[in-house]
Amino acid sequence: MKITGPDFRNLAGLKELAKRDRNRALKEACQEFEALFLYQLLKEMRRCVPESGFWPKSLARDLYEDLYYQEVSREVARRGTGLGQILYQQLVKRYGGKK
Repeated sequence: MKITGPDFRNLAGLKELAKRDRNRALKEACQEFEALFLYQLLKEMRRCVPESGFWPKSLARDLYEDLYYQEVSREVARRGTGLGQILYQQLVKRYGGKK
């Protein structure tokens, strides 16, 4: 079984929000992108760490690590690294809208 990472359940909610408040929806989409980027970064960083053998490799461990990385990446993106904000500013410049 392959672990896929963050899901897009919130996409329908973003589409509805965009109908009411386009800039807020754009900000949330940028934050989601930042979370997805951080998630991928964490997963790749984990691959660089050698296995110690303390926790045996298993599907349960893979699921736990995946969920952990999802939550960590969402929390870090919520607090902001700056990537989401920069992306938002560039998209607003390119496609217009109020800041």
